[in-house]
Amino acid sequence: MIVGTRGRIVSTDLNSPAAEVSARHSVVRECLDKILRSPAFRASSRPKQFLTFVVERTLEGRQEEIKERTIGAEVFGRTADFETSGDSIVRVNANEVRRRLAQYYRDLPEKDPAQIVLPHGSYVPEFVFPDADPPAAQASAEYSRVHPVPPPVLPRRRLKWWHYAAAFTLLAAALVVAFRPRSTALDRFWSPVLAVQSAPILSLPSTNTLQLPADLMRDLGQFRTGEPVNLNPAALQTFHNWHTSLPVLQATLSVALALQRMGKAPLIRIGDDLKMDEVRGHPVVAIGSFSNSWAQQNVTGLRFTFDRGSSDNAAPSIRDARDPRRHWSLPSVYPQPQDKDYAIVTRTFDPVTRGPFVSLAGLHSFGCQIAAEFVSQDPFWRELASGAPAGWEKMNLQVVLETKVIGTTTSTPKIDDLYFWK
Repeated sequence: MIVGTRGRIVSTDLNSPAAEVSARHSVVRECLDKILRSPAFRASSRPKQFLTFVVERTLEGRQEEIKERTIGAEVFGRTADFETSGDSIVRVNANEVRRRLAQYYRDLPEKDPAQIVLPHGSYVPEFVFPDADPPAAQASAEYSRVHPVPPPVLPRRRLKWWHYAAAFTLLAAALVVAFRPRSTALDRFWSPVLAVQSAPILSLPSTNTLQLPADLMRDLGQFRTGEPVNLNPAALQTFHNWHTSLPVLQATLSVALALQRMGKAPLIRIGDDLKMDEVRGHPVVAIGSFSNSWAQQNVTGLRFTFDRGSSDNAAPSIRDARDPRRHWSLPSVYPQPQDKDYAIVTRTFDPVTRGPFVSLAGLHSFGCQIAAEFVSQDPFWRELASGAPAGWEKMNLQVVLETKVIGTTTSTPKIDDLYFWK
């Protein structure tokens, strides 16, 4: 089992009394119960099931069973041989648990006797006991009090001034190397946006909702089946920017958190409410395709573009201007269920001001989600940068992505094509 003392994560002493271990187990379970009843977890069944499973398995000493495939089968009902590379339900819920735990501890008025941590890159939780003293440290302190060790007597040696100068020079060089910022491939993608002094603007899709007035809805409820109903379009009420889909919200959070980690807190605006005067001087990151006029304006005419189709019944697609026969299309039209989605990540530079513009656009909202995930995690860009031309971080680029969709869960984005130009 993993526990912590004074904020440091250490391993439990296997020779510690069973009563002490049992007491720590009880404390962790009490804290787990409090977490599950908190506002951060109360209304979310999947994160609660995930956290309960991994905590109990750890307390039982069965950490070797806490694997992605096991969690998918025992917590989320997947088959024992389900394909983890194509089904990201475990990874998605692990990230959701980490986010909710952070929210729980952020809103906590006073600290719990034990903290439950789910480290990045692992599904095995760690338990931190901030106020506990390690038994080994207690024993060492008691021994030192009873058996004080006299300080060693060393011969005095006069150091020359150049010894101090050499030591100082080595220390300064070591500090420069240790604290020199490391530029990742993801940093290089975002570098044009980060270089602008003004905060980036996150432009969300416009979402207008039509709704019947409440009194008309009440009257419609009194009609019998088969009776004619006359509706006047003028009775419809329009609600501007009334809702945002969950995938678009997840995309917004992914990009906002990534930019904040890089030292840039973005401004968030709805597409049609973003005016030219506000854009001037700010880099724009547009989320959405057909419902975001900024994305439509900046992606039109590039190599990879969106095609809405000849009618409302036609599936939208992504087309390659170099080869009109080549396209990526959805198998069905919303609101029918989607089992895959495609997206385009675009970064362009204004030909006059050289100001950067980034578009994260999918055929469906799931595509927006994977495009945002793609530009928020460095491993995707390490793969892309390995085959990119020299100086790609200052070039225009487009990346076509594909994802599988199971229910409302997307798989890891896959690169279908990419293009660089100056």
